[in-house]
Amino acid sequence: MPKTFNQMKKRLEEAMTEASEAEEIIPLLKEAIAKFELVPADLFELTAGKTKVAQQKASQSGKGSGNGAPMYRDAEGNTWAGRGRRPAWVNEALALGKTLEDFRARGRHLRSAK
Repeated sequence: MPKTFNQMKKRLEEAMTEASEAEEIIPLLKEAIAKFELVPADLFELTAGKTKVAQQKASQSGKGSGNGAPMYRDAEGNTWAGRGRRPAWVNEALALGKTLEDFRARGRHLRSAK
């Protein structure tokens, strides 16, 4: 803890610099998150102590397709596993009147909701 006026002044200047840097980087982070359609799991560890591979295996067991294979595919080769946020190519196609069924990958069947 700063005890002198000069130490407090120096600490205040450091804090203001940090705040300024945060103000600059936050819009860049938001832009990258939107551009790449990132979700919190892409950026942060979900459970302390688990490796990313262990987390992925745990999240796949008993959910969705189970093997991470794409459930949806378009003619350009874009794919989506059907989990998480819909990619831009899916949203654009839906806006043009397509349905998810139009992009269902061969041999992939959705489970019915329980």
